[in-house]
Amino acid sequence: MPYQAVPVVAQQQVIPTKGPVHRWIEPWYVAYAILGALASGLAVILIPLVVTGGGGGSTEIGTAIAAQNIGALMSPFWGGVADKSKAYRSIFFGGFLLIGLGFLAFTLLHGASAWLAGAFLVGLGTAASNTVASLFVVEFTPPTEWSVRISWLQTFNASGSVIGMFLAGWLAPHTGTLISALLVLPALLIGGHGLPVPAERLPRFGGLHRDTLARLVKRVEPVTASVITRIHHPRLWDFALLGPAMRSAFGMFLAGWFCFSLAVSAFSSLYPVLMQNSFGMAVSRSSTLIAIVTALSIPLYNLAGRLVSRFGPATMLGVGIGARALALLGLGVVALTHLSSVSTVPVIILFTLFQGIWPLLSVSANDLAAVSAPFGEGAAMGLFNAAAAIASAAGAILGGVVADHLGYGAVSVFAGLVALGALACVVPLARQHFSAPQNI
Repeated sequence: MPYQAVPVVAQQQVIPTKGPVHRWIEPWYVAYAILGALASGLAVILIPLVVTGGGGGSTEIGTAIAAQNIGALMSPFWGGVADKSKAYRSIFFGGFLLIGLGFLAFTLLHGASAWLAGAFLVGLGTAASNTVASLFVVEFTPPTEWSVRISWLQTFNASGSVIGMFLAGWLAPHTGTLISALLVLPALLIGGHGLPVPAERLPRFGGLHRDTLARLVKRVEPVTASVITRIHHPRLWDFALLGPAMRSAFGMFLAGWFCFSLAVSAFSSLYPVLMQNSFGMAVSRSSTLIAIVTALSIPLYNLAGRLVSRFGPATMLGVGIGARALALLGLGVVALTHLSSVSTVPVIILFTLFQGIWPLLSVSANDLAAVSAPFGEGAAMGLFNAAAAIASAAGAILGGVVADHLGYGAVSVFAGLVALGALACVVPLARQHFSAPQNI
């Protein structure tokens, strides 16, 4: 039976509320910036530091990050609850409370079980607030406004992420987790301003297909992918399409993206501890480095879009994966030969290449997922994000195991080799001359 896009019908319009900054920005976007600071900034740096400071090894760090990823996979659950209950505000605020409890667990408790529980709560709460944030846009505003509104929403989220990463490196780990828990309070206070209120009596608008949402992703792809990936969570019947998908170009792409996501997670999950152990880089410096490079890469999405349109998504994805593989292998060589004891310049250059190439990877991967699938783009994006999520959880654990058994320098080499495997999957696709999808 051929795949047919299932319409996503928005069930309410918005009741105007006081306090919009201007037409496209609402006050509650500030709360979403705080969410970015918590989930994509502070947690990235602080969770590994708390675990290692409490006597945990690299495997425990990887397991905790995997638990956070598993919690984030609960987006479909929260989406279902929101659809049935219409309790959008409660879920949005409840997500922040779960994140706060997660950070409190890291602050007050000790041991592997506490770390797993805390990380899972952070991921679970992130999934709840993220899911409803996307619904506040796509179910309460006209489709013609989605692109601009989500772009602004992601700008706030990305800015919060950068600030969170920077601050985390300058705080003692347990102080940082306590401050993170307390940051939930201003998010709750600010988040109540401008949020739409469901109104069954207002007229509905419909005909919003998942394919339309899939097209939207390449136009507003964010740094953290926090809103868009929650729109494209996989459905159970999407997995029934895996059989025919794996016999197509999309299957080759999916295998490559799985390997790539695994490689990146193996390295990134250990980031602050790895940079300290492999290169002698203090946490304050490594957190500042990732914050600066991430901030500088945000304006590159327009350039990435032009390159993908000119040379094709498969070619540009190959360039991006190749650049990250080169950066990871280079970092591995620097770590194993102890060159960083002479100068940290090569480390900074290689990591800048690793992090700065993300806009090209983001745009080209989403385009290739949309144009290479032998079925609807909605299912393609669902499977695409499912592959990345599963690989990220597995990569976090594998990276920790490699570090415990072979050392942190070996993690970069391992990640680089797996990334080369991903490149081997993508290179044949470049010869098929896929074209970037046109803007809707």
